[in-house]
Amino acid sequence: MKLINGDSMEVLKDLPSESIDSVVTDPPYGLSQISTKQFNECMIKWCTDDRSYMPKSKGFMGKSWDSFVPPPSLWDEVYRVLKPGGHALIFAGSRTQDLMGLSLRLAGFEMRDVIQWIYGEGFPKSLNIGKAIDKIQGNERKVIGKDKNFGATKKEKGKTTYGDYEGSWNITKGESQWEGWGTALKPAYEPALLVRKPVQGSIAQNVLDHGVGGINIDGCRIETNEILGRLKGGFGNAMVGANNYSNFNSIGITKEGGRFPSNVILNEETENTEWKRFFYCAKASREEREEGLNGNQDRINIHPTVKPIDLMRYLCRLITPPNGTILEPFMGSGSTGIAAVKEGFNFIGIEREEEYFEIAKARIEYWSNIDLTYDSNEEKIKDEQLNLFG
Repeated sequence: MKLINGDSMEVLKDLPSESIDSVVTDPPYGLSQISTKQFNECMIKWCTDDRSYMPKSKGFMGKSWDSFVPPPSLWDEVYRVLKPGGHALIFAGSRTQDLMGLSLRLAGFEMRDVIQWIYGEGFPKSLNIGKAIDKIQGNERKVIGKDKNFGATKKEKGKTTYGDYEGSWNITKGESQWEGWGTALKPAYEPALLVRKPVQGSIAQNVLDHGVGGINIDGCRIETNEILGRLKGGFGNAMVGANNYSNFNSIGITKEGGRFPSNVILNEETENTEWKRFFYCAKASREEREEGLNGNQDRINIHPTVKPIDLMRYLCRLITPPNGTILEPFMGSGSTGIAAVKEGFNFIGIEREEEYFEIAKARIEYWSNIDLTYDSNEEKIKDEQLNLFG
């Protein structure tokens, strides 16, 4: 395992070509507002003379690192180090996944699918148009109550942090005809783009030659108590390669195997048996985000977009062969690294921001309970790479 405090654009150049089995990453979503003119300029640059071009913008919560999606030049290097047929799962924003997809396609990746992680805890970031109009017109609004919200930002010891911190706000009501109108929907899902570096030859030959190219279906089946499959007869019972759709024996498997994994992940189970067809994973709790940091009260997890460990374990397992090496070019606070450790994979994590790197290092050390090989501003990477699993 190797953790590197540096810029992925530079660090990736030092990794050997075709040395990585899979990529599981949560890169910047680039949620800043960009104009149509900026978008057009960006596409022209990417397709002609500047694959590193990024429009200037502020980024989510004012973070410069989140000002835009990674450009094709970054994915060029990811493509180079990934083995032929290797898969990558790249999280994206719901309104910028088109930009992320374009950047990946321009680097040569094939778009295979989109996994949707659906959750219920999203907080709407919508402008109250009625309230804004009342402010312009100087209209008085009536306070009708008070509400609480979690996930609010706060400043502590000079740092702005994000997490399960209770905030409150007044509920007001105006008389404008635009009362109740807003500008955005409540976020309830995040897409993870499933892409693949093209295979060499057939899928089977690529797997034999490079050890990658497939998806771990049986290792990610959804547990069920039901007997799966249909009895012979009826539309939809055909096997792959069959010429008709009837008079076939059951094509499912027994409850010991589980349901075929899908491209939908939910965060809460319901009593409706239809929903039990899917993998479930809730957002990361405050306890999970900060476990391993509790020894020092100054080191709370200030990263704003921490992914849950169980979700990252599932995604790592889905596309990584046994004993494979996972690359995370945007390590953040280290959830993918923790997932890799717990699933028995090798891991290379890169993080540019030093404060996030220190959090990731502490969290991964806590979960792995060993000393890590890492490179930071204070220490250079050891000559011998530590092998966690060998």
